[in-house]
Amino acid sequence: MAKRVKPIRSVARALRLMHAMSESREYSLGELHRRVDLPKPTVFRLLATLRDAGYVSADYPPGAYRLTAKVRELASGYTDRSLVVEIAAPKLRAVTKTIKWPLAIGILEGHEVVVRYSTMPESPLAVQATTLGHRHGLLTSAVGQTYLAFCSAAERDVLLRLSQNAGHIGRKAIADIPELVRTVRKRGYGLRTAKKRGESATIAVPIRDGERVWATLSMTTFGALMNARTIGQYEPVLVQTAEKIADELKARLDER
Repeated sequence: MAKRVKPIRSVARALRLMHAMSESREYSLGELHRRVDLPKPTVFRLLATLRDAGYVSADYPPGAYRLTAKVRELASGYTDRSLVVEIAAPKLRAVTKTIKWPLAIGILEGHEVVVRYSTMPESPLAVQATTLGHRHGLLTSAVGQTYLAFCSAAERDVLLRLSQNAGHIGRKAIADIPELVRTVRKRGYGLRTAKKRGESATIAVPIRDGERVWATLSMTTFGALMNARTIGQYEPVLVQTAEKIADELKARLDER
């Protein structure tokens, strides 16, 4: 019988820490200290080591630690779209720093688009603290309309049937969808305007490779300010940013 090899405690602790971090998007040092029940200095050293190796990031927001794509690639659940947030985050922060308006990345989950990254916390013009985790319908939101318009016809058909079965889309809305898709594709962006005083408004463009839509990139403003002038000023910025994200994503995928 082979002699049992004594495990390396530091490796076991690092794996334990990464497992805890995988349960949420980001944690503070104090939260991780409580979750893994290790001394705070030990947790800090483990995080520093993992960060130096590229498995952990603490760039944004300050004091918050999160896993990077390097460690997620070790998991079978890692997908191409998982790279979008990592690639997009620094670009969105740089753009928001310049234009001041908050930007967000939306990822399709089921028949809804979910906000998986937002620069609202660092925007002086944010209409709320954050939209992280917000779920948006395909017809009622700018991000949903954008995804629906630019994905393939086959995918669109499946998404509409899922939405209809869930009771999110009625028969009348189904009849209006071809015109909506033509409009959004022609102008190049989805748009949600304010329905009443005090509401926000959003413009969104696709992050894509042909008919493959990885995500949506959106900008939210005060409702009264989402006019032709605002769209004309910022839509090219969104398109350029989306193209940069798509180009880097394709390059990273080609390296695999």
